[in-house]
Amino acid sequence: MTGSWFDKLRTRVTTTPSQPQKANTPEPAAESALDIAPRSKLSRFPARYPRGERAKPPFIDWSRTRSPTAQAMIVDDLKLIYLPIAKNACSSTKRLVASLGGLTLEKGQDIHYTLDKNNTGLQFKDKSPEDIKSALAAPDWMRFMVFRDPMDRLVSAYVEKFVNNREHPGQWETCGDVIRTVFHVDTATPEHFSHGITFREFAEYILARDPQQLDSHWQPQVFYMGHVPLTHMYDVKALDLLEDDLQAHIGSEISIPHMNRSRDQGPAKQHVPEAVDLLPRDLPDAKKLSLTSFLPQDLHGRLQEFYAADLSVYQQIKQSSALRHGHH
Repeated sequence: MTGSWFDKLRTRVTTTPSQPQKANTPEPAAESALDIAPRSKLSRFPARYPRGERAKPPFIDWSRTRSPTAQAMIVDDLKLIYLPIAKNACSSTKRLVASLGGLTLEKGQDIHYTLDKNNTGLQFKDKSPEDIKSALAAPDWMRFMVFRDPMDRLVSAYVEKFVNNREHPGQWETCGDVIRTVFHVDTATPEHFSHGITFREFAEYILARDPQQLDSHWQPQVFYMGHVPLTHMYDVKALDLLEDDLQAHIGSEISIPHMNRSRDQGPAKQHVPEAVDLLPRDLPDAKKLSLTSFLPQDLHGRLQEFYAADLSVYQQIKQSSALRHGHH
């Protein structure tokens, strides 16, 4: 209907009213998306990066040259990536993946030194960012890591580094900051390492630190996980499942070499409640002590809080492993 209310409304909204302009008045600048918000609500801090751009350089370009990403292993022909975690059957699994990649070690040859100090073509540090990005995104690659109960891993690290091998100079670089901090010295001497520290002192050192700054042997395992989009995760106590999956992936039989057992495997362990406060020289055979010998309730609770993310991930992996074993 001509002259309806709709026609009148359309005329009002589409007709620009004639208004006098001031002489030489510049046109207002087009407002950005940020100008839509009231000025009072805008942050006084500038954007960290220009809109639409990512941080540079790309993450993989930076991280592939730094631990732990630099030590991630890759076997192109088998479409396989392994992300090692210190103290998690790391030596055994590295040897296995190296052999799958065609690297044969001499008897007594150290796998960690061989990989880290040479360009074997089997670590991220040996590859171009483009090759790595392709492998990380490919749907048909197997990308895996091995996880461990964080309390078991922590006690194992203490026993290996600060008890059984404390006088071995090869361990001093790893343990140096702990020893210097506990003894309040700038330079640790062989006598400091020989005297050693208690597990409680080791734990208190960890609890007082930023977890990102800890040595890789006792740093939370979740700090490794941001570097590789994993397809498989395994409990260190259930490496038979890793064997099964690897065999299915590569189409041939494999066998994971002998590895150090976790503390609750093998014969029953001795419980010594005072072990947490004993110096290394006063401990009975530390490898024969139970996990609870080093974890009185108060300290255990604080360490569980510190390693809460590790505990959560480990419980999920442990449950998944139990379900798979139940279906066998």
